[in-house]
Amino acid sequence: MSKFTEGIAKFSEKQKWFHWCCHIGENIIKKPVFKCQDCGQCVLSYNGFTCPMRCPKQLRNGPCGGTRHDGHCEVYPERLCIWWLIHKRSKRLGWQRKLKKYHIPVDRRFENTSAWINMFAGRILPLSFKGEPDDKEAPNKL
Repeated sequence: MSKFTEGIAKFSEKQKWFHWCCHIGENIIKKPVFKCQDCGQCVLSYNGFTCPMRCPKQLRNGPCGGTRHDGHCEVYPERLCIWWLIHKRSKRLGWQRKLKKYHIPVDRRFENTSAWINMFAGRILPLSFKGEPDDKEAPNKL
């Protein structure tokens, strides 16, 4: 990220009220629009703007293999598999290649923190609005 965004991240670490405001603002947008699960490691821009943490198994790199033939979840048969939705939306956006991007396992230390601040600090992957997967991994600093 840039020096400006790193400065924002450092400021938020010193000023807890600012981090709290960013986190609340992020949740006001992401929870109702994307059904964000507040993992602090957002990968929405890699997965067709669909939160993979909505999967009951919290799989971030593809379906579990128990997806039913009609696209429904094996754990909650009344729901569509979240990865079925991710694939459908990625295809609509022309971002199917982004689904090949491997995401590191969820770091539970980031839960209930601002993904925006974590991204500014370089702790997680930056947003990606290109159709191609990014090859670089962000360091996992905490």
